Amino acid sequence: MITRLDDAFQNSKRFVADASHDLRTPLTIPRGELENFAEDGRLDSELRDCVGSMLEEVVHLGKIVEQLFTLSRLDAGEAQTEWTHFDLTELAKTTVEQMSLLAEDKGIAIACDARQSVPVKGNSVRLKQVIVNLLDNAIKYTPAKGAIQLRVLAVNGHAVLEVEDNGIGIPPEALPHVFERFYRVDPARSADSESAGLGLSIVKSICTAHDAEVEAHSTVGDGSCFRVKVPLSKN
Repeated sequence: MITRLDDAFQNSKRFVADASHDLRTPLTIPRGELENFAEDGRLDSELRDCVGSMLEEVVHLGKIVEQLFTLSRLDAGEAQTEWTHFDLTELAKTTVEQMSLLAEDKGIAIACDARQSVPVKGNSVRLKQVIVNLLDNAIKYTPAKGAIQLRVLAVNGHAVLEVEDNGIGIPPEALPHVFERFYRVDPARSADSESAGLGLSIVKSICTAHDAEVEAHSTVGDGSCFRVKVPLSKN
């Protein structure tokens, strides 16, 4: 039974990897055609709105496929290649600068408390993705004029990265499931109704590949805090 379950699990992973890979190119074709139609000045407003709606759906589907493709590559061990020694503090600072533009659109301020060098070893591209996903999640669920705090410090042999917000928070019954694939907290209260529920599962997969821990703490109405602990680099 264990063998059959493992075979089914491996077949499922291969299906996701193959499907996401094969869908990437076909999706670019209708997207390109729809973009050309949307720019056609001969279209009346009603038809242009229809084309725009279809384009949004194709773009959304493309994002889901890209996330599935990312997960399949992580499952295959991609994050455990191209490891280097780098400063997590510097990576966090540059990422905050880039994400601040997105936050400013909602009037949200991102503060970065990263004062000391925190050396780690890993795939810097994937760990940057962790920071981006956590900040993006915080921006989505923090109301206008809210605040987000990112902290980086070294504690007991680990690099600790925290992203804390004063947003809507996560219900206690949902908190144990937020890192599960395709899990979404009640869509009716979601700030992003088009989310596929894959962003935090990607964070979890990247952390697992780096022997890192990720946890979430939250209170409804008061906000959430996501904490990542990565082993410090010994060199």
